[in-house]
Amino acid sequence: MFVDTHCHIDSYERHAGESFDALLARLRDDGDPNIELPEAFIHVACDPADFERARELSEKHPNVYAAYGIHPEYVDTETPDDEARMLEYLKHPKCVACGEFGLDYHYDPESRPRQIALFERHLQLALTSGKPIVLHLREADDDALAVLRGADIRNKNIHVHCFTGTPGFAEALLALDANIYIGFTGIITFKNAQNVRDAAAIVPDSRMLLETDSPYMAPIPYRGKPCHSGYIPYIANKLAEVKEKPVEEIYRQVRENTRCCYGI
Repeated sequence: MFVDTHCHIDSYERHAGESFDALLARLRDDGDPNIELPEAFIHVACDPADFERARELSEKHPNVYAAYGIHPEYVDTETPDDEARMLEYLKHPKCVACGEFGLDYHYDPESRPRQIALFERHLQLALTSGKPIVLHLREADDDALAVLRGADIRNKNIHVHCFTGTPGFAEALLALDANIYIGFTGIITFKNAQNVRDAAAIVPDSRMLLETDSPYMAPIPYRGKPCHSGYIPYIANKLAEVKEKPVEEIYRQVRENTRCCYGI
């Protein structure tokens, strides 16, 4: 049993040209032992334009939960109304987290000061909501740590999703005064992602989460194709290889971690 702790169902539908209902039917009937139907999905809406679709998905499907946040790519376009709407959606009974939000300097490093200010504001809103927090942190290690160290995150559940950093960054995150969980995606299977495998090796078993970030970063051998939640076994198998443990133990531990982080 496993949960895809971070996916974008609406983006999958657009990228793959396949409805979520059709995907569910296909996963139930797929003969590939490495493709399985998840027990549940955490659908992440990080574009204000997609908030309502997330609510609809979570209300239609009993095993779909939602998270609401504003991705740092919207640093120059988000409005106070977007934030107000986010706070309202966070009250929905199927909402399990606030996020994703954070820092991403990969495409626009010049927006760094504006991103930091937005990250600080969103973090305070997330803390006020009382929900677990989902962070997007990409190529912004020092600034991310500075913001997190300056906030009162004691005992808060924080999912650093789609980890792409170094073992040193993972260690620094885990040393924070919070319940930090590190999410691993299909990137862990990529040939050029040894840093991610090295980080996974030092992350305690009790702090690992499985996710796809669907429809992005499908694991080998599906790299370049739309990723879906059924590919989690490829990620779990690679994680088991890195940790030198039976994959069944990885599933058991990560399922418990999901309960501890998200309450589902």
